[in-house]
Amino acid sequence: MMHRRLVQLLITLISIIALVTSSHVQSVRLTEECIKYEQGDYIIPIQNGDLSLFTGPRDYYTIAVLTSSDSRHGCDVCSDLDKIVSRVAQSWYTDYLHTNLLFFVKIDLVDAANVPIFEHLAIQTIPHIWLIPPNLNIVEGNEVNPFQILDDSHFIFKIPTASFDEQVMQFARFVSEGLQKNILIRQDSPVATFAKTFAVTLLVILIIKRKGPNGVRTIPKSKVILFILIFLLIIFICGYQFTVQSGVPFIAKGKSEEIIIISGGRHYQFGIEVVLVGLNYVALASSLLVLIYLGQYNITSESVIDNEQLKFGLILFLNVGLYVLYSSLTSIVLRKDHEYPYAFTKLF
Repeated sequence: MMHRRLVQLLITLISIIALVTSSHVQSVRLTEECIKYEQGDYIIPIQNGDLSLFTGPRDYYTIAVLTSSDSRHGCDVCSDLDKIVSRVAQSWYTDYLHTNLLFFVKIDLVDAANVPIFEHLAIQTIPHIWLIPPNLNIVEGNEVNPFQILDDSHFIFKIPTASFDEQVMQFARFVSEGLQKNILIRQDSPVATFAKTFAVTLLVILIIKRKGPNGVRTIPKSKVILFILIFLLIIFICGYQFTVQSGVPFIAKGKSEEIIIISGGRHYQFGIEVVLVGLNYVALASSLLVLIYLGQYNITSESVIDNEQLKFGLILFLNVGLYVLYSSLTSIVLRKDHEYPYAFTKLF
């Protein structure tokens, strides 16, 4: 009896290993197929209605784009959709090409041989974007369902009515939440963006130095450089680079059109959060420096602070301010991580 159970367990184990191995081999083959289109956007086009690359058990996710680039179909949204998907696909494969975790598939009605796919799905409108999860429970028999991957359960992405950059970010967020992988949206031309930013910054500095007030023009260069370094340090530790590269909105609206200033989740933030956190850091540092200065302040008959009571009141006020500012900062962290252990008072 025990011998029979061991044999059954061994057979089951071998079957599982074979299933996982075969699906892994399939995902590696799909990655090789993606690389063929690396000069474009790594999206695999379905031709002649052939979905054979995606038959059988799957240990990967699939983004299926059902669309049409045929002008006779009058789908104006489809051309915009192609740009959105292409931008996210390029960003995904830049970081995760060899993870074999996600593949983008385009089923285009411009190829008349793809019509049976749309007929099988009974789709009357286009475009559609589906996120199809892995499925290791598919049993390969003599009769293989060629549309199995499209018949599986899936998540639907609805294109929001927004700017192109916002649509890209919404789609990237949709994919990120499904796969639990952060997608860094690349800028179209980082070199051009850097050159433009550098030129504008240099021009502003030259104008201020030549045409600005005498007080500004006589400021020592060392102090100017120090101010710039502190400013850059603050904006970078507050996540400015992330917001620029990801193209996140400055302020967002919720489903009920309410304004959202602080986003939830530890891997995302809005542009206004950079400003708020930066101002909070500046206020904290300034309060601490003033507090140190007051601690060393000597009261004399000619000093601005002429009595100990006033000095004590200012020190007390600054201590309360430090507590409130730190609580404000940690309250932002609590919105993103509810288990953060080092917070003071939760202010919002």
